[in-house]
Amino acid sequence: MKITNKEVLQSYILTTAKYDYSVYEKRILYRIIEILQFLIEGKKLNEKYSIQITTQNDYDFQIPLSSILVNEKDENYTRIKNAFKSLQKKIIEYEDNKTWLSLNLIERPEITKNGGNSYASFRVSPMIAECFMDFSKGFRKYELKVAMEFESEYSMRFYELLSNKKTPINYSIENLKEIFGLGDKYKLTANFINKVIVPAKKELDSRSPYTFHYEPIKTGRKITSIHFVPIYQPQFEDENLKKQKLNKQMSNKWFIPKNVYDFLIHNFNFTDKELNNNLNLFENLYNNMSEEALLDFLVDIRFFASNADNPKGFIIGSLKKKAEQIFEQKYGLNNK
Repeated sequence: MKITNKEVLQSYILTTAKYDYSVYEKRILYRIIEILQFLIEGKKLNEKYSIQITTQNDYDFQIPLSSILVNEKDENYTRIKNAFKSLQKKIIEYEDNKTWLSLNLIERPEITKNGGNSYASFRVSPMIAECFMDFSKGFRKYELKVAMEFESEYSMRFYELLSNKKTPINYSIENLKEIFGLGDKYKLTANFINKVIVPAKKELDSRSPYTFHYEPIKTGRKITSIHFVPIYQPQFEDENLKKQKLNKQMSNKWFIPKNVYDFLIHNFNFTDKELNNNLNLFENLYNNMSEEALLDFLVDIRFFASNADNPKGFIIGSLKKKAEQIFEQKYGLNNK
């Protein structure tokens, strides 16, 4: 199936979750993310896809098998079936300093065979859907077409971790192995680097808008961490998506209506840089609130913000809470 390129948002919860999935399992996950993003944005799905929310708030998906294949020559239907069986058995494990979660990923996978029109149906629980759609802890943007065409699951994971990232980041060997769900595999660090990092870098170098340079960090004589420097490769970026990004970057008012922009600039002395630092928040509000509703909300909290120790911080914090409330009201989920 020809893959139409688009920029997809993936929750940072899912990006950093601990799992080890095959290429075909990852492609199924990408389709789930894509469909849920359509749901969030209120867009109409292609008629070949379907998502229904049950009375118990479960999410029932239906997707064509062709959407998991990269091209017409790819006929690995057995691998698709095995991928669904494997996903049914797997869990998503997520942990931070406040929460630990262990969740079944999908339920009740079923494939209806109908030649070129075969499709798969499966169910996702509300908590899993919430993790997929929870952008409160940040998100990564990546190109769907690029992600779907990787041949290595490790390339997919590094692409998710580093896509659109501009600053270097350190990951301990232990943390990387946990994120990739490798457990005790590759006990020798040299093997981990040669079998995971080097092949992933090679594939990203050859086709991805984002790749990386890496440097091992030693504690004593032992390599304990890896220093990753994201590298942007514009020659591999989709031209249409690049134009969209450039248009957005031309003005921070792309997602900030003029009345709202003027209110923040003139009443609280926000700078363009400060507004740019919160464009993801304003993009979320832009997609879910009218200009009038957003301005009315700011007017309502103006008195409290003016008397706060940090008025700008109060406004941004209030807007984040508002975005979370809208999410909960829209989807009937607890956005924790």
